[in-house]
Amino acid sequence: MPKMKSYPKLNTAKQINNNTVPNSLFLPDFCSLRMVFAVVIIGELLAFILTLAPLRMDQQLWSDLALISLFIQWNGLMCSSILCLLRPFFKNYSNQFVALSSYLAVLLMIAFISELTFYIMQTYYITDIISSASHWEFLLHNLLIGGIISALALHYFYVQYQWRIKIEAESRTKLQLLQARIRPHFLFNSMNTIASLTRTRPEVAERITEDLADLFRMLFREERELISWSRELTLSEHYIDIEKQRLDERLSIRWQVAAIPDDAMVPALILQPLLENAIFHGIEPEINGGSIVVSGEFDKNQLKITVQNTNSKNLVHRQGNKMAQANIRERLNAHFNGRASMSCHEENDIYFAVLFMPYQTKNDI
Repeated sequence: MPKMKSYPKLNTAKQINNNTVPNSLFLPDFCSLRMVFAVVIIGELLAFILTLAPLRMDQQLWSDLALISLFIQWNGLMCSSILCLLRPFFKNYSNQFVALSSYLAVLLMIAFISELTFYIMQTYYITDIISSASHWEFLLHNLLIGGIISALALHYFYVQYQWRIKIEAESRTKLQLLQARIRPHFLFNSMNTIASLTRTRPEVAERITEDLADLFRMLFREERELISWSRELTLSEHYIDIEKQRLDERLSIRWQVAAIPDDAMVPALILQPLLENAIFHGIEPEINGGSIVVSGEFDKNQLKITVQNTNSKNLVHRQGNKMAQANIRERLNAHFNGRASMSCHEENDIYFAVLFMPYQTKNDI
């Protein structure tokens, strides 16, 4: 009998460490357009509050609003810029250090802009809005307001960060449970198939064992990781190879997936449960078996993968608990945040399961 390939043992401790939440900053990315837009909106709301606070409604109100808006927007955008520039240097430090450094950087920027603004106003005699304020009063006034707003903002980001960690931990635990579910009958059938082939066709038994090992190694990998479509397709072919040894001519399958880019990233083993459902509910109950067609389309950065199979005429057997489909939907939502979906329907005794996923490569993750 040919020598079986050996595989490295799974390092459970290492896997647990890899499943921990990465040490990411609680500060948002101020380089993004979304955050810049948010800073502008918040700054304008603050300008309205400061302008309307004195409870007066006259023509001077609108000129004050314009000057205050300009000053606040200048502060907001410059503070966002400095936090954007400092972000790469904060990655190796604790959140407490990042929070304190960010707070001090914002205060220094506010002080600098206040000094520059006071100088410009004195130089060009724009003193209507600060006619009764001295240099130090103007500076302390701005630092006090800026300090309060900055402290509240940093606290909000920290609370949001803690909430995100909690959601990620819950999602990670749920994904572990979802990926840990594998039908016992598939494992037992595979082992029986290997046992029956060991004496008569040892080379096939070796190949089936390798295919099964490959599937289980992927099952116990880091659950958050996406894999390439070419890798997912290979794993699915391994699974079909195992089932073909058991069902032989009763199982017919066609792959029409040339349109799917090989570098498209998809959740690991997202296709295998659909193939398993097709075999368990549609092919296996029938004496003459049936056929499965896996087709793929790629259009406008959207992947469409369809698994269709002849359905069993046994109405009792074809009714499942839909747990595998629910698990797939939850995994798609966890990986793509609502940008992926799955739909199922039946037409003329042909069952269709259709996956929709956004196209993204390893560089996009």
